[in-house]
Amino acid sequence: MKPVAVLLSGCGVIDGSEITEAAGLIIALSQAGFPVRFFAPDRAQHDVFDHARHLPSEASRNILAESARIARGDIQPLSALKEGDISAVALPGGMGAAKNLTDFASQGTSAKLAQDVSQALMPLIGVKKPLLALCAAPLILGLLARDAGIRGARITFGHQAEGADMIHALHEWGQTHVETPVDVACIDLEHRMISVPAYMYGAATPAQIFAGCQAGVTALTRLLTASGAA
Repeated sequence: MKPVAVLLSGCGVIDGSEITEAAGLIIALSQAGFPVRFFAPDRAQHDVFDHARHLPSEASRNILAESARIARGDIQPLSALKEGDISAVALPGGMGAAKNLTDFASQGTSAKLAQDVSQALMPLIGVKKPLLALCAAPLILGLLARDAGIRGARITFGHQAEGADMIHALHEWGQTHVETPVDVACIDLEHRMISVPAYMYGAATPAQIFAGCQAGVTALTRLLTASGAA
C-alpha cells in the first residue's frame, strides 16, 4: 500500500496547521492501516502568532521546521512529493491553509495557490488521486478545481454561519458548497475529493473533531478500495 501524504502548513491554528485536527487525522489514518509520509513547504510562514498572548509576533519561522514538530521530525519538503509515490493527500486545517498554502487570508476571492502547492498537487487532479481536506484546507480543493477548469466540485466548509467568506469564495470559483455536520464527510465521487468541516464549527469538541477525521478516512478508504489502490 502506498502511503498517504499528509501536507502540513506549520504548527498552530492561527499561523499553521490546527494541531487537534492534525493529530486526529494521523490517528485515524493509522487506525485504518495507512502508512503516512509528512510534507510541508520549505519557506517562511506568512506570519507568526503568539497563541498564548493572542497577539501577532515579530518572529520569523519556517513552515517545514514548524510542521516537523507535529511529524516528530520525520518530514520532507513539499518539493519531494511525487504523485507516483503516494495513494492520496490529506490536509488538516488551520489558518496555515489560508496563509501559507494559499493567500486567501489576504486576497479573498482573488486568492491563488502557493506555487509550490500548485506544482505538487495539480498533477493529482489529472489522475484523480484522492484528496482529503479538513476545516479551512478545502480552500486548496476549491482552488485546485478552479485552476483545473473544474466546475461544480462538491466541497464543504460546514455551514454558512461560520464559513461565509470561504463559502462565498468557493461559489465565485465555480464550485458547490454542501452544508455538512461537524462529524460527517462531504464526498465528491466524480472528482475524488473529500472534505470535513472540523473546527469550522468553532464550538466543536475534540471528540467531534476526531469523529470527523474518522469519517474522512473512512471515505478515503472507500475511494481507494473502489479504485483498487488500497
